[in-house]
Amino acid sequence: MAMTAAQEAAFKAGSGNVEPNLLHLLCLGLLIGFLFFWAAWAIVDVYSGWTNQRLKEGAMGRAVVRSVLLLVISIWMFCS
Repeated sequence: MAMTAAQEAAFKAGSGNVEPNLLHLLCLGLLIGFLFFWAAWAIVDVYSGWTNQRLKEGAMGRAVVRSVLLLVISIWMFCS
């Protein structure tokens, strides 16, 4: 649903003259960047536990699958 001219003017006044589309793109970029950073951290953390033989092999695979699914579903939901 598109904003009316009055709503867009009020949004610009409240946000410091920032376009709604630009702010939307910025928020999406921050979200996806954070999710990729978190997934990389989780996989590296699980990998270090796996190399020190504190985790079983299945845990590594499950962590990778969960991270990839989180990224795919988030991109599908928020970036489509």
